[in-house]
Amino acid sequence: MIANTKIFLLFFLLLAFACGDENAPTPTPEPPAVNDTAILNQLSQNYTQLPEQVISVSRDKTVYAQYTDPTERYNHRVMGDGVEGGGLVVVADRVFYELTLAENYVFEDIRPRLYDVDQDGELEIITIRTEITQGAGIVVYKIIDNQLEEYAYVPEIGLSSRWLNIVTINDLDQDGVVELVWIQTPHIGGILKVAKIAAGELNVSYETSQYSNHGYGHPNLCLSVLTQENQEKIFYVPTQNRDKIVGFKYTSDTLEIVSEIDQSVDFSKTLHEQYNFENVISVEDNCIFIE
Repeated sequence: MIANTKIFLLFFLLLAFACGDENAPTPTPEPPAVNDTAILNQLSQNYTQLPEQVISVSRDKTVYAQYTDPTERYNHRVMGDGVEGGGLVVVADRVFYELTLAENYVFEDIRPRLYDVDQDGELEIITIRTEITQGAGIVVYKIIDNQLEEYAYVPEIGLSSRWLNIVTINDLDQDGVVELVWIQTPHIGGILKVAKIAAGELNVSYETSQYSNHGYGHPNLCLSVLTQENQEKIFYVPTQNRDKIVGFKYTSDTLEIVSEIDQSVDFSKTLHEQYNFENVISVEDNCIFIE
């Protein structure tokens, strides 16, 4: 009798274990991870993109950025279509940050650049921002206190319908401070400028003229190349009259010409595809080309 009772109790316990508690909460499945495709879809579907529909993505796919709110309030047409950005959206670690420009500004650009300019481990957003009456400048945005804030800037040129194009962003002299290189008015005299990036206004440390990295009316912003040669960083840009490619190194706050390549340059093509540069440092931070 005792044995039968034990068998009955064991059977009852097994049955209870198999059925479980009907009132117990059903475990909630983990939400699916937000992946690269999901974020790209949100950026393309939830925001009005520029005609080029280009999104910048960091190498580790943790930071995304694109211009939004297309506008024709600034009729310069430096890249052909006359449509510029009125806003900016950045996604960092799955958090969306939005910025809308005042009516007297546009992003006269195709896509933002992502680079850790202050080398704190977080990427900043580098943009070409134009004031309608004062022309183009450069603004570096940083996520501060959960919003996009201006970190550093290059003042506007000072005249409407005057533009600039970024050449490279890198620690060129390898002193621990990142440099920003651009060509001001690449269609008119082409002034090549270098500034060290620090919080606040960027002060030019060296400039020279008669260089260009853009053909008016074309969306090709990829007419520069950065290389590493003999432990030195060399960047290349075409001359203003497009008959040479010139290589520069930056040391002691001075640009020095280290190479002159006698070759005509087609401004509708990237510079990288027109000459066999060796030891090219990744071009995706600076190179923007739309077919």
